[in-house]
Amino acid sequence: MVASSPVPFVHPSCNSLEVKAAAEAAVDKLNADRKEGYILGLLRIFDTRELTRFGSSLFYLTLDMLETDCYVLTRKPWKECKIRNLYETVYGQCKVVIIYNKNTDYSYLFSYHCALRPVSSSVFVRLCPDCPMPRNTSEAVFQHTALESLAKFNAENEHNRYFGLDKVTKASSQWVVGPSYFVEYTIRETSCPKSTPVSDVTQCPFLPVETAKRGLCKGSVIISEIEKKKFVTVKCEFFPPPPSFTDDQTPQSKDRPRQEEHQDDSERHRDHHEQSGHHHHHSQPHHHKQHEQNHEHQEPHHPHPSAGIKEIPQMPKKPVGQVIYYPPSSKLEVQEPNPASNPTLASPEQDATTHSARPAGPIIPPFPRDFSQSAQCPGDILIEVRGLQLPSRPLAETF
Repeated sequence: MVASSPVPFVHPSCNSLEVKAAAEAAVDKLNADRKEGYILGLLRIFDTRELTRFGSSLFYLTLDMLETDCYVLTRKPWKECKIRNLYETVYGQCKVVIIYNKNTDYSYLFSYHCALRPVSSSVFVRLCPDCPMPRNTSEAVFQHTALESLAKFNAENEHNRYFGLDKVTKASSQWVVGPSYFVEYTIRETSCPKSTPVSDVTQCPFLPVETAKRGLCKGSVIISEIEKKKFVTVKCEFFPPPPSFTDDQTPQSKDRPRQEEHQDDSERHRDHHEQSGHHHHHSQPHHHKQHEQNHEHQEPHHPHPSAGIKEIPQMPKKPVGQVIYYPPSSKLEVQEPNPASNPTLASPEQDATTHSARPAGPIIPPFPRDFSQSAQCPGDILIEVRGLQLPSRPLAETF
């Protein structure tokens, strides 16, 4: 049996502009593909490998990531979202495979596999012993807190229908002047009109996802033992209407650019990365060491070979991806993502056929298991979160 030849990977710097652009494109497309959970932000490029395919670069990226306070259905760029306090932090790593062409700014995300976990209370309690303690969202007290704050929202908003509780997504508690409970939860418009008073909104059927207004609420119930009063707060943000895609469209499909504009666009893209910055505010002290402006990426196209990208086989209609959440650890460590399958360039119809009937085509090599040979990986920390320690470069094996 003849041994297969090694994959001709190159090992670029994690701080190179091209790698950073590919990483940001991957984060944008990863977030756009998800249907629930919170938008993930890029902490650092941990490792990278590059492979030339179809006149472009195929990047294998390991990214240090963390949750922001924006829900994925807001479809906001992650840089517009606030970074959570340490006691709320959920962080980890994502392994992504993305094709990226620096000349045209074209990108296509093949796969992503993320493993995340909350920071352990034993870690943040040393820095903030009085901070709210994250709790299990399924506990009855937090379900009741969500319903009680939602009742306040239903009573005070001017919508024609009641909103129902969809899912409690975050929960925490704290003792101040008495027990205090904090929740985040998604809501959805029901079919019950406000013109007919309803005593139990949980009995109201939800409207279809395609037409119902939906949003994320942050609520609290604070009981004052001193004043013998209960204080209920609520603030909700509605999601934009879901995009309408045809069978041939996905979040990765955008308007096709005109071929003759590619060179000018790429020059503007490089100039923009090198000259401009981006400023925003977060809910806790941290520092962005470098900013890159987000860009829209275009659908696969077939420009003249001089544009730098050769004909690309038919892409899958959407990436293969998963985000897995693990329980908090007693120490600061990152759970290793485990890509379950290797992406291919076969179409979904081809994937549905048996292996023997599947036509031969280019296959994406599996994600490398070892660390790259780049001396500039991991890269610079893009967001510093006080008290959060990111993983170090693994020690080289000695024989």
